[in-house]
Amino acid sequence: MKLSIIFRLQAAFAALWAIQLLFLPQMVFDQFGWTTSNDLIACAQACGVAMLSLALLAYGLPSWTNEKQMNAAAKYFGIIAVLFTLLQVYHIFISHAAPGGAMDYISLGATILLGVGFFLKSNTKAAS
Repeated sequence: MKLSIIFRLQAAFAALWAIQLLFLPQMVFDQFGWTTSNDLIACAQACGVAMLSLALLAYGLPSWTNEKQMNAAAKYFGIIAVLFTLLQVYHIFISHAAPGGAMDYISLGATILLGVGFFLKSNTKAAS
């Protein structure tokens, strides 16, 4: 799989989260069993803007960069995936802020796969 495809998959995954956080925060909160408040909705929407920004960057990077630059960017996206993975693991297994349901594990699995893809493909010669 080409590195540019991994960037586009990351963009799609981040866009899905952005849509949920921006337009369907109540659905997200219900999934986690959280009580909705205006403050929590505002926080979710701010996170949604951040996820949309990440999606736009991931989508555009393959078009804006050469192979060497894309490899370097992929390493940073891999680090971002590790950070999201650590946060998800913490919320599922330690703080129990996430219920540990199917959606949590699907999201965790997708994040891990994207991170591994970024790290593996950032170290190859034909990464584009």
